[in-house]
Amino acid sequence: MEYINYEAKISLIKKYYKKDAIFLELKLINYEGFNLYMILTESKKYNSYRLSWFDLDEIKDKYIEKYICCEYIRSDIIDFIKNDFAKYDVAIDYNDEFLTDKDTVIFNANIKTKKSNAINVSFKKYLPKNLSILADLIIFVFKNMPRKYEGFMYELLAKLTGSTEKYEYKKEFEFDLFNGDINEIFRYPIVQRGKKYYEEDKIKFLEKIDNRYFAIVEGTEKYIVIVKYDEKEKKTQVYCSCPCEFYCKHICAVILAIRDNKFKRFYKIMYKNPNKNLLERIMDFEYFLCLGIVEQNFEIINNYGELELVPILDVNNKYNWEILEDSEDQKLMKQVKYFLDNN
Repeated sequence: MEYINYEAKISLIKKYYKKDAIFLELKLINYEGFNLYMILTESKKYNSYRLSWFDLDEIKDKYIEKYICCEYIRSDIIDFIKNDFAKYDVAIDYNDEFLTDKDTVIFNANIKTKKSNAINVSFKKYLPKNLSILADLIIFVFKNMPRKYEGFMYELLAKLTGSTEKYEYKKEFEFDLFNGDINEIFRYPIVQRGKKYYEEDKIKFLEKIDNRYFAIVEGTEKYIVIVKYDEKEKKTQVYCSCPCEFYCKHICAVILAIRDNKFKRFYKIMYKNPNKNLLERIMDFEYFLCLGIVEQNFEIINNYGELELVPILDVNNKYNWEILEDSEDQKLMKQVKYFLDNN
């Protein structure tokens, strides 16, 4: 593997932080086409911790301060992590023998366990099940970064959640999403069915989030369609939750809608558990794409890319949801109010 360019940039970053102690670092090398570096440092002078992250592809010169994105971390949270790992009677040192130059993850941390003074692991794409004790650390890192990076966290933990198939899109193929000949991808009958689905307004939600398009298509049941597009390379990957073979009518309909800018944003909701402590709230602070209300539940796309019904009221009959994004006419809020007034 050749990481020369990225390692040179990482060396510049470490040089910038040379007066600080490195608590942990996480590298994603060519991970879904991204090259990210996260570093948590301790300032001895100010007795403070700072989590910084960098898009390595954006670094063009030696002036690292131009590229810093960071968040300060409370020292009591770091103490909690140190005390927690000090209980483990394991040595955390692992190197995957099947590493390639794609989807590589390298995690190092100066955290002591009963059998080792540091954590040094490398693996391909998914955190192995035998390293599950590192899941909380990975969650901690991503929960203190912008929400747009959370997708990496769920993908990294996919083996632990049994959801790896949700991230294994059909093989990437060269296709201009906006100008390519759709008849070269889909068989003629599929194109006709896809057009019919599109014209009959079967696409209930369609929204672009980062480099992915998420959609809900109403067929025999509701299906999730995801189209992942590399605009620079003109390469496409697709996924549909229906049982059909590759290049189904649902994907075809969504591509037609994308081309015509027929977007309909999802509702966004967040669950806040007041019974959890600060660290737990940091780790569980999440939002979900929501389709609306079904009986006594919100219908959401969960973190594994599946449709799920979650109760509007918790076990104590309390409403602990926050609507982050609604329609212009506040349709979801009105549905919630009606539900709460009648329960």
